[in-house]
Amino acid sequence: MYYYMFPTAFGYAAILFAKEPFLVKRVLLPHSRKSLIKKQILGTGPATAARAREAHNLCQDIQAYFNGSPLEPPWRLLDLSSLTPLQRLALEAVGAVPRGSTLTYGQIAEQIGRPRACRFVGSTLARNPFPVIIPCHRIVRANGSPGGFSGGTEMKRRMLALEKTNGIVAQ
Repeated sequence: MYYYMFPTAFGYAAILFAKEPFLVKRVLLPHSRKSLIKKQILGTGPATAARAREAHNLCQDIQAYFNGSPLEPPWRLLDLSSLTPLQRLALEAVGAVPRGSTLTYGQIAEQIGRPRACRFVGSTLARNPFPVIIPCHRIVRANGSPGGFSGGTEMKRRMLALEKTNGIVAQ
């Protein structure tokens, strides 16, 4: 496995990927310090720093997202092989949530034909290997509170604020 680390307006982020064929295995959300993202990379197992054209392009897209640009999930570049069909369906539903919008875990459960599966949706999103790309930060609790997020609720709030203000980063 390989990694590509890069700066964003929210801190240092990284993607983990396979080269042949190029497939993104995981996206690591930004951290304020480079050492924290390196530590997280090391925690994923053996990974080697590498540059690949596809990785570079995707990282530029993620950087642009954190500067206020839209980001569409590049489904063909994502390694979804470890997901069950229902997990994939849930992530596809989340991938379709428009920028600047939010839905609840229950609404996603209804969209995938499992209206009582709110917890399933929540646990699937908690393990989303592609945060930012598959915008799980757009999914909130039924009462409107943020709910969980692998980058923390403060980052979730900042990302939602970024999307609602057309690129003005909320501090």
